[in-house]
Amino acid sequence: MSDLLRLARGVIATGIPGTALDAGLRTRLRTAGFGAYVLFGSNVRDLAQVRALALDLRALDDPEPLVAIDQEGGRVARLRDGVEALPSMMALGATQSLELAERAGEQLGFDLRRAGVTLDFAPVVDLALVPESTVIGMRAFGSDPRTVGTFGAALARGLHRAGVVATFKHAPGHGSTAADTHLGLAVVDADLATLRSRDFVPFATVAPHARALMTAHVVVRALDDTRPATLSPRILGGLFRDEWGFAGCCFTDCMQMDAIARSVGTVEGVVAAIAAGADCATISHDLDLSFAAADRLAAEVEAGRLPYSRLREAYERVASLRRTNVPPLELDAPSPHPGIGREIARRAVTLVRGNAHADPAASIVLSFEGSLVDGVARDVHDVASLATQASALVTLRVPLDPDEAEIARAMDAVRRSGRRPIVLARRAHLHRAQARAIGELIERMPDTIVVSAQEPFDIACFANARHVLAIYGDGEPSIAGLADVIFGGMPAQGVIPVAC
Repeated sequence: MSDLLRLARGVIATGIPGTALDAGLRTRLRTAGFGAYVLFGSNVRDLAQVRALALDLRALDDPEPLVAIDQEGGRVARLRDGVEALPSMMALGATQSLELAERAGEQLGFDLRRAGVTLDFAPVVDLALVPESTVIGMRAFGSDPRTVGTFGAALARGLHRAGVVATFKHAPGHGSTAADTHLGLAVVDADLATLRSRDFVPFATVAPHARALMTAHVVVRALDDTRPATLSPRILGGLFRDEWGFAGCCFTDCMQMDAIARSVGTVEGVVAAIAAGADCATISHDLDLSFAAADRLAAEVEAGRLPYSRLREAYERVASLRRTNVPPLELDAPSPHPGIGREIARRAVTLVRGNAHADPAASIVLSFEGSLVDGVARDVHDVASLATQASALVTLRVPLDPDEAEIARAMDAVRRSGRRPIVLARRAHLHRAQARAIGELIERMPDTIVVSAQEPFDIACFANARHVLAIYGDGEPSIAGLADVIFGGMPAQGVIPVAC
């Protein structure tokens, strides 16, 4: 392998197929020299299998390549079995506890260390500013810039203490747009003064001490009205390095996302990103594309169109992270904070108004459920059931956008049950039929308890409800935390962390 090709492959984080290295793939990767490998849901079967795969990948080169994963908590979590289930970062923000955030990061890092993972594409320090956004939403700690920055830093301290590199994302901020960059290019139209006092603040807070950032595929018109941040020298160099003082490794978001793949194209985008100042281009799903992008990078340097010094600088930044890899923990190592997921969820439960308590034997749950359509977590969306926490409960499942017949059936079932309704609402502000059905139920049964189970932007839809709570997620820990409060008599201590 030529020196140029070695450098070019060393600045790419690639995905791989399958859950193990077969003989052919092992042979192909042994001489590849990629700087990092990224694990997705398709690479995950269970914790022991991921550990074996990660250790095989780490043994391919010296220094060991990075093994990265998206493990944020909430619905973005590739590892689910055998690890502590954490609620969303918005739930963590609702606790107002930096100490909990740091402990959550340490638990997260502990579980990743057991899996052999060395770098986490987390935490998200975007702001939850747009009620219509489902791509950020509960992944954000909240909407206050300084609070989000301090919570992100706390979670990262926990990760680092556990021996895992934190990667703050999606710089310079994805919170001002509802567009999903998995599905197309997003644009931020705010003026520069607004961005510097709002969107940029969390990143400016963490950047001077960050070991890694991840770029956003968003066009920030106030800084570069033609190129997304991932491809913009003005943003990657002028903003990240010069203004924020970032000296770590800059990863791109996946270059196969439609925002890049359907515009400049993945391979061309990788060259443009490295030229603009990115250090590691992420190609999450296609190994052939990763090889092709490395070939193109080497050719661009050889032709004099990409400075050798830029490629070398990027390679050294990735290599410096690779040298920080620490040995994995044993699978049966004792957990530092067992049960912290449920503790966070319980302390996040927020009483907006009314009374938070109910008798499960006298209650019926109306759970509005359906598939999320976005590019963030296509492979899984767990909806836990309150019935697993209280066997005396009766549960009705209703579509996110029910038709008139479905609404009528639900109303009739509630009436016939003779029980007090507990509604689990999911983004009712985006589902008009759901909001209408809940409004009708409140009119008929004013003692209904309404629980905003995802982003609390839908609370405004329940202005006539006497009893309203928010829990910031509908996975297992969030539902268990709700049960601790609503049926177990625990106090609702959370504070809504977004403006709504």
